[in-house]
Amino acid sequence: MATGKPVLGSPARLMLLAAMIAATPLLERCAAVPYEPPVAATVQCERDDGAFAQRLVMPNVPPGLMCLEEVDGVNNALFNRVIFDAAGYKVGHFRRVETKMPGDVVAVVRLSPSLRTISMLTDHLRFDPTRGVIIADLTNREIDLIPPGFPYG
Repeated sequence: MATGKPVLGSPARLMLLAAMIAATPLLERCAAVPYEPPVAATVQCERDDGAFAQRLVMPNVPPGLMCLEEVDGVNNALFNRVIFDAAGYKVGHFRRVETKMPGDVVAVVRLSPSLRTISMLTDHLRFDPTRGVIIADLTNREIDLIPPGFPYG
């Protein structure tokens, strides 16, 4: 009694089965190694960096600017905070801090006018705890020139 169906199933099902059999040793090896959390990011900036304040164009530079790495729970505490450029104009919103492969700590920023997401080194950003905003030492034009997904600003 021939039904016309392949005995072992469809070719796609056979390929999936072969892939699962081939990946089993790799998955077993990954499961055997205990999880090690990523190494904490190192502080790249200095809190009392006079050079950062000199790069700002705004008339009144706020005192007590903090590095983003100094904020406890930076990703939750500063999520969606407004970011101002060196002249004091709003450029976007903070999303999170990430560590890239070479060890560079970057901030992921969602730009307001263009709705693009970029990442820039946290050396270019400081948190103003009195106003609750983040200030960049780059101009709006310099920030707009950073391509999306570009890991360094």
